[in-house]
Amino acid sequence: MTSYQPMVPDITVFGQTTSVFIEVLKSFSVLQKAMLEALGVDAVDPQAWYPQERILRAYQKVDLVLGSRGLERFGRQVPPLVAFPPGIDDPHTVLSGLDATYHLNHSRDGVVMLDLATGEMTEGIGHYHYERVDEREARMCCDTPYPCRFDMGLVAGFAARFVTDVEVEHEPGECRARGGANCVYRVRW
Repeated sequence: MTSYQPMVPDITVFGQTTSVFIEVLKSFSVLQKAMLEALGVDAVDPQAWYPQERILRAYQKVDLVLGSRGLERFGRQVPPLVAFPPGIDDPHTVLSGLDATYHLNHSRDGVVMLDLATGEMTEGIGHYHYERVDEREARMCCDTPYPCRFDMGLVAGFAARFVTDVEVEHEPGECRARGGANCVYRVRW
């Protein structure tokens, strides 16, 4: 089993995001309890920040119990619980904004990793790189510390908020699950 570790110390994840993961796991009460135990809490405060290291430890438990396909299903279930601002209304828009959303929900040393006023991102958690291929296809390169199969599901789930029949295929080559630096996915609908 892959060990999921933060890229740098002192990264935290916003409680609202963390509470979405807890909500997804409610049908798996054992895993929901394991995630709360990994976080060291009885309930998630949506306004608090939680150590990424503990969240990644919880992902390892999900991987152990559900396997990689379970991580992918877990990732697909997250986007339907996320609220989008106006203007995000198609797969290309949501996938192109995924990296910004990701950085807004993480902090380093207590500072949110995307400054909305300047657009500057703090490094240390990797990225969701988006490339438009054509009208019904995108390419995503993910180099985050989160599990490969979780990211596959997450990307598929975000695209599926706006279209049906979304397919995500891992391109040949590197894979974080096999020690690679990144994973590249083709997203088609």
